[in-house]
Amino acid sequence: MSDTELRRMVSHACKVLYAAGQEHFYLGHVSAREPGSAKIWVKPSGLGLGEIEPDDVVACDLDARQLEGKRALHHEMPIHTEIYRRRPDVTCVVHTHPFHTAAYASADAEFQMVSQDSVLFAGGVGHYDSATLVVTREQGERLATALGDTNAVVLKNHGIAIADQSVEGAVFLALSFDRSLRMQHAAGQFGAVDPIPEHEVNEMIDYFTASYGGRIQTTWNYLLRQAGLAARDDAQ
Repeated sequence: MSDTELRRMVSHACKVLYAAGQEHFYLGHVSAREPGSAKIWVKPSGLGLGEIEPDDVVACDLDARQLEGKRALHHEMPIHTEIYRRRPDVTCVVHTHPFHTAAYASADAEFQMVSQDSVLFAGGVGHYDSATLVVTREQGERLATALGDTNAVVLKNHGIAIADQSVEGAVFLALSFDRSLRMQHAAGQFGAVDPIPEHEVNEMIDYFTASYGGRIQTTWNYLLRQAGLAARDDAQ
């Protein structure tokens, strides 16, 4: 994927997340890279998710040295750089503060298998145990360690970081994680939560694994349409 396409994908990811309600003022960020590359394209500081155009997206290396772009990098680049450094398979990192995810990050509740969205995280969810911002390499290393080989790590009293092998997949997982938590919270208002039995979770994993690629792309196309981006792409 070219630099131009990566910038466009980061812009689209930001706008999709905004359209889905994951904005928090101008906070939150998305980054992407080619597999194994040390060049990262990332949303800059100072603009909200819904404002990001491809020309706003900036580039840096794994040491957070800015390479391209006029806007400033945000201070939490170690969230991205250290995940990429530890996980060569990852090509996209999403960090946002969705309301229910941030609330979950401030409680002692366990993530439960309450819906189809939950099953995507049956392999586990990491937990980063500090509420301070991740602004140093050491903090980023701790976060990447907490993420491990999973796709999601909850930042205590803060939000979430999602790592995946594609931009489309990372956005899909970010939205699915928050939707699962909203479902878990709503279920608890009716009584004790009754999660999906483990054997059925395993059956669902097998089914979703077989159709995962197509499901991601179909969902991404839908999200682009909902964010008003599909028509813009067609016009280009």
